[in-house]
Amino acid sequence: MQRFLTLLAMRNLRQPSQKLEILSNFIIENYNKFRKKSNITNKPLIVGLNGIQGCGKTTIANELVKYLKATNDLSVVTCSIDDFLLTYKDQCKLAEKNFGNKLLEFRGQPGTHDILLGKQILQELCDVQKKYSDLHEKLEEEGSLKFSNLSVSIPSYDKSLNNGRGDRSPNWNVILPPIHIILIDGWCLGFNHLSSSKLKEAYDNASSCSALKSHPISHLEIINENLKQYEENWYPFLDIFICIEAEDINYVYQWRLEQEHNMKKTGKNGMSDEQVKSFIDRYMPSYELYLETLYNENFFSGNFKEIYGMHLKLLLNREREIIKVTLF
Repeated sequence: MQRFLTLLAMRNLRQPSQKLEILSNFIIENYNKFRKKSNITNKPLIVGLNGIQGCGKTTIANELVKYLKATNDLSVVTCSIDDFLLTYKDQCKLAEKNFGNKLLEFRGQPGTHDILLGKQILQELCDVQKKYSDLHEKLEEEGSLKFSNLSVSIPSYDKSLNNGRGDRSPNWNVILPPIHIILIDGWCLGFNHLSSSKLKEAYDNASSCSALKSHPISHLEIINENLKQYEENWYPFLDIFICIEAEDINYVYQWRLEQEHNMKKTGKNGMSDEQVKSFIDRYMPSYELYLETLYNENFFSGNFKEIYGMHLKLLLNREREIIKVTLF
């Protein structure tokens, strides 16, 4: 990790190419360290990536796939927690069951994902890589490297369906080994629930104009409780963590609006500007409650010497340029 810090000190952070190089160096440093550990040589390194809507998570992930393949010959699989969103039908049922709770009216919030499906896919990706590694040497000796029976299908979510309300796509992505690295991103990935007393304290101390006060505390308690399922089923898979912080959280409105406009330019249906604002408003309470901890503490618990260097934070300005890098 000292090599990573030395390289970091020499860089002009605001150059566009630096974001990709910094992230790839961080991943490679941890990948090499990960490989030296015993009993995990067949397991992919799983990278968690957090960032507010519109910050460029998907773009970064796609660029890392190409960059790590070209520079280190590593095969990277990307997925988003959006891929595990409930189907439109199930989301409507959830909204009906929680009638009046605006946080669960539409997709996106903790509780609107198929947790068990996400866990299943992550486990299958790990299992396929292990089988591939175990069979690779034998098949290579036999002169055949066909692994048609080793594959994992990953769901995808089409946000343009149902007039921008979205739905799971019927077309799933088929992933073949080798799988050296798995990168999973999400706006709430890394959020940890608060104790009941801390949630109440945050709510009581919030100003009247706070996003928290736009909702009854009982509705926030449901979201807070839902986070436990993510912690129990998804977080144990994560080996290292990256979070992208915006210099101003309100950039999310501009960035998400740009994202919607770009999608419409491709001919797809989407939300109106007013709908985008209303959509983002539903995310602000969770940002207020959970981002401070994620931005200021190491995502991983345990002995400091063992976990230092596993959590990287990038601070971005309005133009999405890096203005600060923090290593936990």
